[in-house]
Amino acid sequence: MLEVNSPIGNIFNDKAFHELKNGGFEKLKVSRMDLEKRILRKKTDLGTDVGLNLDQGVKLRHGDVIKNGDRKIVVEQLSEKVISVKLKNKNTIDVMVLLGHIIGNRHRPISIHKEEILFPIQADSEIEVFTKLFQSIINHIEIRVDEQIFVPHSGADIHGH
Repeated sequence: MLEVNSPIGNIFNDKAFHELKNGGFEKLKVSRMDLEKRILRKKTDLGTDVGLNLDQGVKLRHGDVIKNGDRKIVVEQLSEKVISVKLKNKNTIDVMVLLGHIIGNRHRPISIHKEEILFPIQADSEIEVFTKLFQSIINHIEIRVDEQIFVPHSGADIHGH
């Protein structure tokens, strides 16, 4: 079993590993919730047994590279269902405040990408729940559901309930 204490780099942030973006590497597929864990045991897509026992303060991220002898293994975060909310009009402070209040009351991690607020959901039934919660501002927002890799905004990185 390969034991990992910390990554050696990231394919998105370190030029030394950019060539791995094109594939041809072993993948350790991990959910966002599992990325929060310090100790975890998983198998790669090629069957390598990996034991994570991360050093204090170390968190794995999408694109992190771990080493197995001469081979490099890339951590690949699994995609998940995400609701995207976009304001139709930019100068509606009351709508922004209500939107933040509604999402915040559900204790969801958020990500802000361009002019969209994104947050993960666990079940399709939550789409209906949020549509009802947004009822008072529904005419001022656009809602979309996608499946993607969700990376919480730093400082807004909380556990979803």
